Amino acid sequence: MERLRRALRGEDLPVGEALHPVALLAVIVLVVNDWVLKPRFHGAITGKLSDVAGLIFAPVLLSAVIGLALHVLRRGGRLTHRRLVLCCLATAAGFAAVKLCAPVREHLAALLGHHAEFYPDLTDLFTLPAVLVAYWIGRDELRRVRS
Repeated sequence: MERLRRALRGEDLPVGEALHPVALLAVIVLVVNDWVLKPRFHGAITGKLSDVAGLIFAPVLLSAVIGLALHVLRRGGRLTHRRLVLCCLATAAGFAAVKLCAPVREHLAALLGHHAEFYPDLTDLFTLPAVLVAYWIGRDELRRVRS
């Protein structure tokens, strides 16, 4: 039982950034917003809420997946500042590309399937600073791991 508790806190596996309370809150907001609020109150606020929650969670999830893959390959996997920054930049660049470039939008929707749609709302780019919350989460995890 102790091992499960430690794993869920990211102590045995290098996924602590994705298990940070703020990251988990972002997932809850994303799910509630996309499954409950958007169908009932679809509008600018619900759209931006999804963008903010996704921009908070996506970089830490990407970082955790990379860390887990490195751990499985026995190449470490501990979170580094470099990986954190690269994951934040990759998420921001990918988000901007989907919002700004129709072919990227179309290819991603086809890749995801299940009638995925992306709306080209350029005001969504105003939510990009939410990636800084993911950076803060990662920095918090780096401090926790070092101590």
